[in-house]
Amino acid sequence: MYYNFYVYLILLAIISPLVAFNKEKILKNFSVTNDIFYTSLVIVIIVGLKKLYEKDSFFPKINYDTGKRFALQCVVVTLALFMGGIIIVKENVFVYKSLQKSVYLIILLIYSVCFMKMNLNAQMILGVFFIMGGSYLIDKHK
Repeated sequence: MYYNFYVYLILLAIISPLVAFNKEKILKNFSVTNDIFYTSLVIVIIVGLKKLYEKDSFFPKINYDTGKRFALQCVVVTLALFMGGIIIVKENVFVYKSLQKSVYLIILLIYSVCFMKMNLNAQMILGVFFIMGGSYLIDKHK
């Protein structure tokens, strides 16, 4: 399969707002729970068909540590889907998606410095200030 980081990044940047605005319309007539359930069901069907086609095992063997991490991921992703759905129902999608990326980036930087022992440089600090300034302007606009 063809892979180019920047092509994938641009495609995801195009898809993400389309999904968010579409979800906003769906959630006017559909509960967050139904949205998550039926979206997940369609994903299971599509991925299941792919696994059948590739003759891939539906239940691969995983070690205990991977199982714990997978269980945690399932809980966290489910919570994130619920919270994201609630925000989309109650807030402006543009403001939510733009602030979401800014906050993610700032928290990722803090996490990387505190837990991954990444070293900060002047460009990173300046970039965080620009992001915070842009986030303030977007939030102030709403």
